[in-house]
Amino acid sequence: MDVLRAVLGDEGLTYLGKSYGTYLGATYADLFPKKVRALVLDGAVDPAVSALKMNEIQSKGFEVALTAFIEDCLEASDCPFRSKTAEGALNEITNLLRRADQQPLRNTLGDGRAINDTWLAFGIATPLYDKNSWKALREALRTAFQGDGTYLLRFADILLGRREDGTYSNQTEANKAVNCVDHVYPADTPDFDQAAAKAGKLAPRFGEFVMWDSLPCAYWPAKGPDPDRKLTASGAPPIVVVGTLRDPATPYEWAEGLASQLTSGVLLTYDGDGHTAYMTGSTCIDTAVDDYLINLKPPTEGTRC
Repeated sequence: MDVLRAVLGDEGLTYLGKSYGTYLGATYADLFPKKVRALVLDGAVDPAVSALKMNEIQSKGFEVALTAFIEDCLEASDCPFRSKTAEGALNEITNLLRRADQQPLRNTLGDGRAINDTWLAFGIATPLYDKNSWKALREALRTAFQGDGTYLLRFADILLGRREDGTYSNQTEANKAVNCVDHVYPADTPDFDQAAAKAGKLAPRFGEFVMWDSLPCAYWPAKGPDPDRKLTASGAPPIVVVGTLRDPATPYEWAEGLASQLTSGVLLTYDGDGHTAYMTGSTCIDTAVDDYLINLKPPTEGTRC
């Protein structure tokens, strides 16, 4: 990143990082605080949080996002839930996952895949990243409750990078290769058992799925140096950290954590849904970010859109 800055002839780096890009941006600022011009870190990762704790917090983030979807759904005419309360609808999701674990749902794609609870969890999680997909999720759940999981399987394929010919991109492998060396994971399965049980109580629909998804990291041969540390970027100009209150993938408390540990961190809050905030529909967020990136005027600490 610093080589690219130098090649462009910029004295300071102007950078917008989303999701994992916030970790890259914060690391850059910590290494080169005097070379920062303007950094926006949207959908923040908190580098000081330990590996299994990150999984636990993220699984709760998906629960928060699912609850927000359900509350919105209950106001829609095409909502597929029989229950009229959020708690009741969440129980319907739980029962759907349990049924699929025992008896996979129908798959009309003809590719032979059994649509079990894991595929359904991925399929439900995917449209939580973008509120514009919530209408499609309502339809996918309607067909799933009728025994057909094809629509949710299609959503899962999007998340996992499956192509039309049945092959996959390498995004899952790349994700593991990066994340497994960014943190220290337990080397014993019983540690994951305990962590998954705890996460399952805190986030009944997603806790165990998210926790066990990191199991390959227990056996990953490469280990990263100096993980799980605060990044302060002492000496850098103001750095704007954007957090979305109901972000499923990078929960809001990570944005709070990163903004507080950065010496010059400024937290900008979006009272909204979906993963990341900038250019997703909020004029308030977009204006604040643009004014900072272009004119170097950060929002007032505590600004909420």
